Amino acid sequence: MVVAKSFRCLPRMTTNPLSTNLIKRLMIFGHPAHELALFGFLQRFRPQIVIITDGGGEERIRQSRTGLESIGLEATYLQFAENDFYPALVRRDIPFFETVSDSLSLEIAASQPDQIFCDAVEFYNPVHDTTLPLVLRASAAAPRAEVFEVPLVYQTLAAGEHYEIQRMRPESARRPFGYYLTLQELRAKIHARDQIYLSLRDQAGPEFSAATAERLAIEETAPASDPFAWPHATGRELRYEWRARLLRQQGVIDEIITRAGHFIPTVQGVLAHRSVQFEALVRD
Repeated sequence: MVVAKSFRCLPRMTTNPLSTNLIKRLMIFGHPAHELALFGFLQRFRPQIVIITDGGGEERIRQSRTGLESIGLEATYLQFAENDFYPALVRRDIPFFETVSDSLSLEIAASQPDQIFCDAVEFYNPVHDTTLPLVLRASAAAPRAEVFEVPLVYQTLAAGEHYEIQRMRPESARRPFGYYLTLQELRAKIHARDQIYLSLRDQAGPEFSAATAERLAIEETAPASDPFAWPHATGRELRYEWRARLLRQQGVIDEIITRAGHFIPTVQGVLAHRSVQFEALVRD
């Protein structure tokens, strides 16, 4: 059994992610369409955006481009094939993930942001969860940058299947920052969800489509947390493991990606050359 060392979040913050000061922000999302989680925030602050994978195909990228164009923005698409990430996790292919992180380092070095925002670790999808460790490693290219997590969807510990959309877990010791959308920003976000980001809507399930305007009108982010935290300790279900077991029983997949056997040893290897941000997690 692999036992992961636990780390706590960054010891202090010097800037507010919602500050109207002249702060340079960089958004890094694992998949196209994840930017919808901060669609109002993007409209207000107009940051640079980098998207790591192709999300499984050109259609996801097309929808992402269209969505961002609808609010006058564009992104840099690194276009790593999402389908390569799953076998890389099975193999514990550390050089593969180092290559991805090195590509992020180039983007971060060129941007020199004050703040970096990326996908939160939510135990919904193992590839999604690699984003934060990849960013922590790459953030050495901008040692003064603070890293924030952006929630998209996680399964709660409630009986049955229940998912929380675009919220940090309530038990978190990290105080989330809430951005309140204007009516114009909210309308643009709802239109994008319902008319543009159709692949994300289909994949995220009915709760995503049913999310009310009141919920979508608040976008949350929080300081980067421990990428090795265990699901139940964070109030979340390890969704991708039970889902993989079901798919294997159905004959859809041959191997299961586990957190203990695949994700953690891979991420430990990737973070062996630690960034300044990760060293701060270790020291706290």
